[in-house]
Amino acid sequence: MRVLRIGQLGVTTHRRTFAVGVLLLVVLTGLLLFALVVGKADVTVWDAVRAAAGIPVGAPADFIVGQVRAPRALTAILVGAMLGLSGAVLQSLTRNPLASPDFIGITMGAGTGAVLTLWLITASSLWITAAGAAAGALVTSALILALAWRRVIVPLRLILAGIGVGFVAQATTQYLLTRMDVHDAGNALGWLVGSTTGRTWTHVVFAAVVLAVLVPVLLGFARALRTMEMGDDAAQALGISVGRSRAVLAVCSVLLAAAATAVTGPIGFIALVAPALAVRITRSAGVALIPSALMGAALLLAADQASQLMPQELQFPVGIFTAAVGAPYLLWLVWRASRGGHS
Repeated sequence: MRVLRIGQLGVTTHRRTFAVGVLLLVVLTGLLLFALVVGKADVTVWDAVRAAAGIPVGAPADFIVGQVRAPRALTAILVGAMLGLSGAVLQSLTRNPLASPDFIGITMGAGTGAVLTLWLITASSLWITAAGAAAGALVTSALILALAWRRVIVPLRLILAGIGVGFVAQATTQYLLTRMDVHDAGNALGWLVGSTTGRTWTHVVFAAVVLAVLVPVLLGFARALRTMEMGDDAAQALGISVGRSRAVLAVCSVLLAAAATAVTGPIGFIALVAPALAVRITRSAGVALIPSALMGAALLLAADQASQLMPQELQFPVGIFTAAVGAPYLLWLVWRASRGGHS
């Protein structure tokens, strides 16, 4: 095993994990170039890169790439990374592969908070909407944990409580839509399906700031997260403050899911699938934070590009696309569990 020191974070990684991270980064770069270059109006790679970097190259690249394709692609990358990290942390804390923020209702709670903000403050900015989404996600998470707690978090109770609270949040959102102005309700409904369409540099900056703040915190608690996977008693014996570490990591996971929801609306299954795939390809015995982030970014960007390349009459928002693709994965998990597989 090779030890890599990043500042004072002390992040350790196996050679395979490092190699997989590099490979995912290469794949992600290729997907980004594809997203910038390919479309109804093709642009050369060099012009696309310069336009995305803000260097004027002339029409149509300045507008098509600089104002449409680049913000959309970068938003997909950053939101995918947030969802991958959020799912990885939550699954590790609960030791449950189904404990993703979208599956147990946290994303629905964030959506309810955001829609409530849009209803109360019609001309709300992205930052205000994000604050509403964060509040909704935190309230939902606290309620789910309260229902699932019995001295420790019971995995089955967590899933059932999350599903139940998620349905309540969804019903609340639908009620709010009936109380909103028709135009505002239409905009909110379009946002609730989960989409990267029309995203601007403001969304990119917001997502980048959230990641810049929360990723160092997660990496700083990475050792505690891996140690707690061996059990609370073992973690305490190794000097880990279990209660504080779990609280900080849980809040970071919820805030990442809330920020992602605020930017694109609810996008399902990325937070569920990305960490599982990252663990599988790295053959890691525990959580793999950076590979999960890169996997989430690659999956969401690939899904967004695939939805755009479909025939015009079959195109739909990326949130619907990921749900359609992710549902078979969930069915596979159920099938594997029914055959006694370890999942």
